[in-house]
Amino acid sequence: MSAYNSAQLYKRLLTYAFRYRWFVAISLFGFVLFSAMEAAMAQMMEYFITGLEKRDAQYMLVVPIAVVVLRVLHGLGGYLGNFFIARVGVNVVADLRKELFAKLVYLPTTYYDQHNSGELVSLLVYNITQVTGSVTNAVKTVLRDGLTVIALLGLMLYHNWQLTLCFLITAPILAVLVSIASRYFRRISRRMQTTMGGVTHIANEALQGFRLVRSFVGQKYEIRRFNDNTDENTRLSIKYERVAALQGPVFQIVVAIALAVILFLVLLMWDDNVGSAIAYLGASAMITKPLRQLTAVNEIIQRGLAAAETIFEVIDMEPEPDTGTQPLQVSKGRIELRNLSFTYGKDVQALRDINLTIEPGTTVALVGRSGSGKTTITNLLLRLYDPTSGAILIDDQDIRSVTLNSLRRQIALVNQQTILFNDTVARNIAYGEDEPDLARVTEAARHANALEFIEAMPQGFDTLVGEQGARLSGGQRQRIAVARALYKNAPILILDEATSALDNESEKAIQAALEVLQKGRTTLVIAHRLSTIENADVIVAMDQGRVVEVGRHAELLARNGYYASLYAAQFNESAD
Repeated sequence: MSAYNSAQLYKRLLTYAFRYRWFVAISLFGFVLFSAMEAAMAQMMEYFITGLEKRDAQYMLVVPIAVVVLRVLHGLGGYLGNFFIARVGVNVVADLRKELFAKLVYLPTTYYDQHNSGELVSLLVYNITQVTGSVTNAVKTVLRDGLTVIALLGLMLYHNWQLTLCFLITAPILAVLVSIASRYFRRISRRMQTTMGGVTHIANEALQGFRLVRSFVGQKYEIRRFNDNTDENTRLSIKYERVAALQGPVFQIVVAIALAVILFLVLLMWDDNVGSAIAYLGASAMITKPLRQLTAVNEIIQRGLAAAETIFEVIDMEPEPDTGTQPLQVSKGRIELRNLSFTYGKDVQALRDINLTIEPGTTVALVGRSGSGKTTITNLLLRLYDPTSGAILIDDQDIRSVTLNSLRRQIALVNQQTILFNDTVARNIAYGEDEPDLARVTEAARHANALEFIEAMPQGFDTLVGEQGARLSGGQRQRIAVARALYKNAPILILDEATSALDNESEKAIQAALEVLQKGRTTLVIAHRLSTIENADVIVAMDQGRVVEVGRHAELLARNGYYASLYAAQFNESAD
């Protein structure tokens, strides 16, 4: 069940439009002028017939001139109304898109665990576009055609209020039809938006992973997945359009029956002059077009409201909790894990009562099989999640008591899946800063063993790296990541399997850069290749969320325990 009804949603959308109240006012003036001229054109029929009957020169001269003047004013009103309401719509959509994106980047990690990137892109692009219809096209139609209907009804009431009341008997029937169609449109629109999220997600995966798709000859598989989701979206769209197409004719039949009754009654009992009858019938005929437009606007509004509902649900979500009140003060870089436990969801326990101290300036390596909890510790250190129980302290400060920004500014991360943005090399190294300090960027690149290949590029530090760094090799991307961490110059460093996906030559270059990066920093290393952490100050062996062994490399091998078995198994794999 939706948490929002149509009135609440539309009222909330209109609060965005109210920011541009002057544009709305000009648009409203334009549509009032437009509608008044529609009614005036109908009234001109009476004057024309009167002039025709009387052969009055004054009528014969004034009516043609009046028609031209009315049409000019009609056009001016239409321009003002359409243009300025379109400006409102464009601005509202831009405001919504900015607000939605600003909320998305601050939502907790659990939200991203439950939603794929395709859904989020669809939300920002497709759903927002649907709101455009509600704000621009629907409001334009409601104002323009609604005011026209009011003006023409006013003219009809002026000429014969009894017949006009007979015409208005159809209003409750139309209201019932609109209500039934509205519920249907809203329900189908929500489902269409969900399937469009699936289409976007599959397209993103297949296009970003095109190398994997081709290497596994997966084109037909991806086409099938894409087609299945597209077909479902098409099926829902057809259901939607069937009702949308049926709605107009049904409404028009109801209106036509009312007009037929009016025609019969005019022929039967009209007692005014012929010109007045022609004006009345002209207004009643002219009113059918704006009525038809108003009946069609319902499906646009419902589609937009369904999109607005999903948008506001995200905007109203609580951002990532920031319980800290004081900035983190790092004087040494000592990290302490006290009785740390963490559970994903309700029943997946990733960490069990971890107690560990990482002394300032030392390198501590976390090793263990997949799922042993290594990465979970780094996620908790960055406060991407909060522990289920226990605490993490940095220089005796509980990280839950410090602000998120101050915490994360003190930690640099280099991981296996290097994220590079389709921007220049310099901006990727100085990520997060509007204007990179080129001297610091160059120094960071030099220490990361990246300066040589960067300067060999056509535009040097101004070279675009491509989407996800596609124009760079794996080793080059990783050295850019190391340079980024050096540029940040944080006292605490996390290396999450930073060299596991590289060849031996690239690994040696990266390892040399990492040794520079680790100097003077408290470093937490998650290692896949155990040979890379033999010189770590402390090695922590983990299994099923618990710490099972702690010591130096040689010491742990001498124990011939869990770590020794991991090392032997990896050594044997390498030998094979």
